[in-house]
Amino acid sequence: MPSSVDRRTLLLAVLGTSLANSHDALAAADPVSELGDLMSHRIVRQQAARGAVAGLLDRRRRRVLSARDAAYAAEYPLGGDTVFEIASLTKIFTALLLADAVVAGRAKFDDPLSDHVPAGVEAPSFRGRPIRLIDLATHGAALPLRPNNLANPAPDAPDKYAGYTLTQLYDGLPNYRLEREPGSRFEYSNLGFALLGQALAFRAGRPYRELLQERVTGPLGLRDTVMTDEPRLAGRRARGHDFYLDPVGPAGDGAIAPAYGLRSTADDLLVLLDLFLNDRGPPALKAAARLMLSVDRPGDDDATRMALGWRRTTRHGQTYYWSNGSGDGSRNFMGFNPARRKGVVILADAASGAGLDDIGRRWLDPAQTVDMTIIPRPTFIDLPEPLLLRAVGDYEYEPGDAFRVSRGATGLIVTMANGQFVIRPVSPTRYASIMGPGILLEFEGADTGPARDLVLHQDGATYVYRRTR
Repeated sequence: MPSSVDRRTLLLAVLGTSLANSHDALAAADPVSELGDLMSHRIVRQQAARGAVAGLLDRRRRRVLSARDAAYAAEYPLGGDTVFEIASLTKIFTALLLADAVVAGRAKFDDPLSDHVPAGVEAPSFRGRPIRLIDLATHGAALPLRPNNLANPAPDAPDKYAGYTLTQLYDGLPNYRLEREPGSRFEYSNLGFALLGQALAFRAGRPYRELLQERVTGPLGLRDTVMTDEPRLAGRRARGHDFYLDPVGPAGDGAIAPAYGLRSTADDLLVLLDLFLNDRGPPALKAAARLMLSVDRPGDDDATRMALGWRRTTRHGQTYYWSNGSGDGSRNFMGFNPARRKGVVILADAASGAGLDDIGRRWLDPAQTVDMTIIPRPTFIDLPEPLLLRAVGDYEYEPGDAFRVSRGATGLIVTMANGQFVIRPVSPTRYASIMGPGILLEFEGADTGPARDLVLHQDGATYVYRRTR
């Protein structure tokens, strides 16, 4: 039986990208055809989304591919000009804004955040060390993923950032207590990038969206990269879907938008990639792009470091830059490999745990394996609220290995020491997750009263977590 740490690692691996049945050596003569086949498999067979568009750069040649579920063939056109919510790919634009400000002398990487907020706003620090702009742009500010004063902070709450105001953003700042020195460790933070974008806007004296259009999207000619659903784009907008492939509405606007709020197309994002990969664009932005890639900060694993906004990963002898993002109704990947002169963006119309990231990585790194596993989707049922709440509580296998089960917006939330995922019922006592196929959680006794124990079924093994609350 694996140790507690090994078991948690296995669980998180299943919740992320499982490569148990991987594609690592298709004999396709044409990598473009291979990528198209992989996209079709991911959409049609694995049901990761209803549709997806990929934009490819191979040196200076651009190509666009698409794949869709046949049942949605007539729902909307899919092509290079289809507009998707790009979620956290927005962070690359916000980081580029910072680099542009530094090149122009309007800001410095080491500027304290406290110099870029309204008078009277208190920014947190650690033993006198302030949060600096570069800490925000490299996920090193020691801030949490989300603001601490959201109206509904549940991870599965739809459109949780909509309507969140600048007043709320600044009112919450004094309540954060940093547990380590900023810049010392990677911790992914939407809050941090929101603060960065709003800090740059405050210094410039204009709203973030106006500053972005003036300094980045306008000079690059990105007409379809916008912060809101403009009427002129309505006929080209991809409809979003949640993890369960149910339609969801568009994301709302708010003060967190510099971290997640842009809409864009594969065509526009290929222009952005061309700036980084081939040094093509306005002189000021070319200098800013080069500056972004010169930054080196801690990343989220041993193979990855943070540039400004971009992650930089080295595996299999290849070094490439990348970013990804999940919204309520989208999943996206973007990256480029300078040595191979290749870039890729893949935009999908549904939220998912892994999206098509591994397929995008394969374009950048031929040794990257691709998950081909087809796992039947669970058949979920609806339960009355009192039955759902019977599973809520704390459960422990041994010290340091525990789950907390709480009520979310769309199901129950399972919280571990280093992650969260959503579960929904398949019976009155058994729950599964679309994010973690192959995982089944059984709440013993939940059919007659509060659950006694949580039984984790995974990879043919069973682990009993005793209820502690």
